[in-house]
Amino acid sequence: MALPSARVLIVDDIAENRELLVRRLKRLWIDDIDEAVNGVEALAAIGRKNYDIVLLDIMMPEMDGFGVLEQLKADGRINDLPVVVISAMNEIDPMVRCIELGAEDFIFKPFNPTLLRARVMATLEKKALRDQTREELRRKQYELNEARTLQLALVPPAFRGNCGGFSLSIDVVLEPAKEVGGDLVDHFRVGDLVVLALGDVSDKGAGAALMMARTHSMFRGLSMRPDADALFRDPAAAVGLVNAALAKANESCMFVTFLLATFDPANGEFRYVRAGHVPPFVRRENGKIERPSHQGGLPLGLVEDGVYTSDAVLLAPGDRVLVLTDGFTEAADPADNLFGETMIESFLAELTEDTAAPLDLLTAQVKAFEAGLPAADDMAAFLLTLFSFPHGPAAAP
Repeated sequence: MALPSARVLIVDDIAENRELLVRRLKRLWIDDIDEAVNGVEALAAIGRKNYDIVLLDIMMPEMDGFGVLEQLKADGRINDLPVVVISAMNEIDPMVRCIELGAEDFIFKPFNPTLLRARVMATLEKKALRDQTREELRRKQYELNEARTLQLALVPPAFRGNCGGFSLSIDVVLEPAKEVGGDLVDHFRVGDLVVLALGDVSDKGAGAALMMARTHSMFRGLSMRPDADALFRDPAAAVGLVNAALAKANESCMFVTFLLATFDPANGEFRYVRAGHVPPFVRRENGKIERPSHQGGLPLGLVEDGVYTSDAVLLAPGDRVLVLTDGFTEAADPADNLFGETMIESFLAELTEDTAAPLDLLTAQVKAFEAGLPAADDMAAFLLTLFSFPHGPAAAP
């Protein structure tokens, strides 16, 4: 901070003391100086103007320096406004009390001009550094909030309607643990196929979010190719192409556990590739829960020439398929108990075809289980439901 730009408030009930301080500050080329004769005037001035430093006396009428410090601490302003106490009280207890109330420094009267200069300059320099740090944090927080908005915009809306011979719904949820995260969820149409994707990047934060966005854009890009229908008929081929691109020159060794699936409404086939991801939950119309466990290959990004294979299950009206990231199952309560897969199965068992926003309900259950603890990991999921009766107008995801 350039000293001439510093804004200073002097608080002292004795005019001679204020005049002396003004003269000393002007020798430092500080010209923006205001004065107050007691704590009441000081707080009023602080309310009107942003000061860089307050030089505060203790013994004053109406409101003393302790009262000023107590009010600034109660308002939280003491964290942003450095106060240097200048007092004739030379006992240790008043000094300790001022420091406990948030004062930046304490100078005994009569003060030494050289010491005053050193303390004022040091305090202003620290104030400038703190202001720069706060501004940088505000800027980064703004950028992270913007990034979160953009990331959540990648999540497609839920779908509910008819597709081929099936009446179905696709519910999705993405809940980053921080401002941005490394989970992704998507669904789209390729010809007559319904494509569903879920991934979990090996890290969290901004780097994982960029890896997530890259992975998301690659699969969406494949859907625009002329041979997209043939490519997604066997999703292993699509996964292999994306894996090769992610693994090439992957010096950070960041990887993505992934599940890519296609649902063919012509025959009810749900074909999936499980690239290191947790197995899906399939709840049959009769309530039985299955866990198709075919391991389709390594997580994406590890080995450039990785080989992937797919498997398929047949779905019928009344069936549901839930695919989620481990942010759900590994959520912990204050006693370090995990939410676990059994809780997921119980959730599925209780669902009905009339349950509204089921994944929002599951997310709320996980947060209630965590009992206010910060989320340990990102959460993402999709739920495919085949209704046992016609539901809604014909539409497409």
